[in-house]
Amino acid sequence: MAGNEKSASEGIFGTLASWGGSALEYASTSINSLLGYEDLEIVNPDSTEAEQATQDSNDQRQQEFTNYKDYIGMDITSLVALPVWIMMPFSMLQNISEIMEYTDRLEKAAKTEDPYERLAWVIGFTMGPFPGNERTWKPFNPILGETFELGMENGLKFIAEQVSHHPPVGAAHAENKDWEYDMVSAPTTKFLGNSIDIYPIGRTRIWLKSTGEVFSLVPPNCKAHNVIVGRTWVDSAGDFTLLNATTGAKGSMYFTPCGWFGSGHHEISGHVTDEEGKKRIALTGMWNSYLDMQKCDEEGTPLPGSELVRLWTCSEKPADPDKYGFSNFARMLMSGKGLNPLPSDSRRRPDRAALQMGDHGVSGQHKYQLEEAQRAEKREREKRGDKWQPRFFRRTPEKETFCNEFSDEQCPLWEFNGEYMKLEPRPAMPEGDCAGKDFFPWQYPELHRKGQSS
Repeated sequence: MAGNEKSASEGIFGTLASWGGSALEYASTSINSLLGYEDLEIVNPDSTEAEQATQDSNDQRQQEFTNYKDYIGMDITSLVALPVWIMMPFSMLQNISEIMEYTDRLEKAAKTEDPYERLAWVIGFTMGPFPGNERTWKPFNPILGETFELGMENGLKFIAEQVSHHPPVGAAHAENKDWEYDMVSAPTTKFLGNSIDIYPIGRTRIWLKSTGEVFSLVPPNCKAHNVIVGRTWVDSAGDFTLLNATTGAKGSMYFTPCGWFGSGHHEISGHVTDEEGKKRIALTGMWNSYLDMQKCDEEGTPLPGSELVRLWTCSEKPADPDKYGFSNFARMLMSGKGLNPLPSDSRRRPDRAALQMGDHGVSGQHKYQLEEAQRAEKREREKRGDKWQPRFFRRTPEKETFCNEFSDEQCPLWEFNGEYMKLEPRPAMPEGDCAGKDFFPWQYPELHRKGQSS
């Protein structure tokens, strides 16, 4: 399950103690901020992993870390605004939307009669975000009220919104004529010295309109290795579960942790089981490239003569790769082509757009200004006694959770309120017109009249 945590060991984080308790807390928060998780829960175990890392004096991340002692006693916001070199021009909300790349798998599922093959096709859809996990750059943390929207030729409409800042929670909804998709993301992390465990705590549900079935997803954990020293790389490892909450059938896979010299890296295997727990379909693949299914006996052995069916294939990489490792779909998500996005849309963030243009200095300045504006909004809310109210989602703590899901305390229940679908169509703008311009997610316009992009 995504909430399982591994035991701590001894290492580099312990050396920070010599700087004093305040420095220890400051450095741990700062490192987490660099990686895009400054608002997440942090556990500070000592780890021998960092002691085993090879020192690299030319590594910019290591240099940044050794300089933290120079910042003792200073405001953390100064550090938060500086390290844009570790970021990519992508918001966390854009990351959330990457699962929409392979929605044709859901349309295939909606037309499949066999209930276990249908479940397997839904699993194929859920594989979409995993190749993007290999990107080692930090996405921008969404500003409270920030949104990201997407429309596609198959009638899909997608909206994501940052519904909470402390703790950080994002919610998303998508639909077309065949299915609906709902997701809440409330991840946590554990800092281990030279690595970070990432627990994708959340709630993902998929409803097939043709059958009325609801599917609930729990993905495996991720681990970012060598975040300070060495070549950074990310692994997805552990249990994956997709439950048919309507019938009780289930798809279970194990993501093999990367071993010595890369053994087992990317390998996944598992089965689709029926309502009684009997194996019906064998699943095999690599989480960064493909997933296959084959009918099997109750022992999980493929049936003689049964067809090997490809459920999912990762799309081809761009012919002109960029340093971030963006897919063609991710590049499309950064584009404003055919859209006139909401003022709160991630594409309009000036820090993101400046980084996309390669201007790290300007990006850092805009990032700091946005964070200061967010703090000003929080102070104003507290002064007035107001509460933040998301535009497209509402809290529903009374709703039931399925047996494989996190509780409302672990992951708050949020529900799409339907308001996005009521918005009038907006005329399209030329591609690029909206990039970095007129970003405005704010609750109190009067606080920002002197500069809407700040």
